Amino acid sequence: MTFLERFNTTIRSNHSLINVITYEEARFLSMVAESPFFKDKNIITWDLADGFNPIKGDMPGIKNKERPDPINCLLEIKKFSGSAIFILRDFHLHFRESIILRSLRNLNHDLQFTRKTIVLTTPSPSLPLELREDICQIELELPGYLEIEKELDSVVLSTSQRKPPTPQLKEKIIESTLGLSMVNIKNLFSRIIIIHGAIDERAIEIILQEKRGIIKKGEILEFFPVQESLNDIGGLENLKAWLRKRSQVFTHKAKDYGLPAPKGILIIGIQGTGKSLTAKATAGLWKLPLLRMDLGKVFGSLLGESEQNLRQAIQLAETISPCILWVDELEKAFSGSSGAAGDSGTSARILGTFLTWMQEKTKPVFIIATGNDVAQLPPELMRKGRFDEIFFVDLPSTTERQAIFKVLLEKVRPVIRQFNLEKLAQATTDYSGAEIEQIIYDAMFNAFDENQREFTETDILASVSEIIPISRLMSEKINALKAWAAQRTRKANSEN
Repeated sequence: MTFLERFNTTIRSNHSLINVITYEEARFLSMVAESPFFKDKNIITWDLADGFNPIKGDMPGIKNKERPDPINCLLEIKKFSGSAIFILRDFHLHFRESIILRSLRNLNHDLQFTRKTIVLTTPSPSLPLELREDICQIELELPGYLEIEKELDSVVLSTSQRKPPTPQLKEKIIESTLGLSMVNIKNLFSRIIIIHGAIDERAIEIILQEKRGIIKKGEILEFFPVQESLNDIGGLENLKAWLRKRSQVFTHKAKDYGLPAPKGILIIGIQGTGKSLTAKATAGLWKLPLLRMDLGKVFGSLLGESEQNLRQAIQLAETISPCILWVDELEKAFSGSSGAAGDSGTSARILGTFLTWMQEKTKPVFIIATGNDVAQLPPELMRKGRFDEIFFVDLPSTTERQAIFKVLLEKVRPVIRQFNLEKLAQATTDYSGAEIEQIIYDAMFNAFDENQREFTETDILASVSEIIPISRLMSEKINALKAWAAQRTRKANSEN
């Protein structure tokens, strides 16, 4: 069912109090006013600035006060004898006053089986506890393909373009704008016309710039510029080989061949072993945008707010697609999903929303999720089929430590012949990649402190003894993680 069909069905079902969740007030009002479903109804808006205003039909008997107030608004609606949809804008901002909540609940009871409906437009689904049983909520989705196509055709026609977009280009432009509001889309098309004089292939880059800007405004998603490559990762050859084989997964050739769109991978492992670096390097290899999702910022204080935040973040990620969505330290968000964490079930609902999207998503969003503490991860997240593969990243082998030293030393000293990589690798058994990086920096600081002399292999070896590796600090936990991973995951590291 379309939004208007659901909205009409709800009104015909004698729901006298409806909450439409949308940021797009103007679009909602236009849709309702133009719909044949409501041709016999008066459509009247109210807000604190302008009071009552008929956008379709009339409002006989309703009087606007010089200074509109919410209590008078409800009284005028009660007295109105005609058939009408009253759309109250920003009315949720008055819910802090108990008399307004009570008056609205009383009016809801009085309006049942009348020809009057109250619609509250709000940007989020959060409602006071007192209203949750009285109100029916409907979400207005962002514009779909056909709605955007209609707007694009209108713009192209109005500008009298000599060469309108080809069907293939038109499809690309429409798909690139999916996930944006209609206000954004209209403004974008106008900006493209002003800059280029026509809507052509240059439009797509402007649209993508707009989407990056929207992501920067939010808090949950962060746009990462792609700088790393697989060459920046020392070791992890099995994981890198898997990623290389799938570097063309989102191309038309792969689709025409019949390959399924990949879901994503879960990378479990010890801290500092390159899980986050892998996410960045994959974006470089696949030449896709990288978005990092901070699940900790999803959680809100109001009921339903957290789920809405997650849905909006997912929707934003889909607007950038094809892209890589990097979800770091998964266990921090979902450790309370079993209900034991005392968060009133919020973690469980967030997990449910996330899993449902993973199962049903059709957009080319490849998830790279990372986790350190498998004991805190809910088992349903690791069920077969959720991810394409679950990889375990172990502490680097001797060969891998040599590769890590080579990569890191070449970053600070392009010529590394004076370093014996094999000797350095032997001295750092059971050290992680992050710890090896810290060892090099400590050696450099020590040498710099001594009259800025050049640091040497001896400085690096001296720094090794100053850093206690996590493998010693958390040996029991790491051994338990290795035992768990041995039978349940695929090795990211190659055999030594």
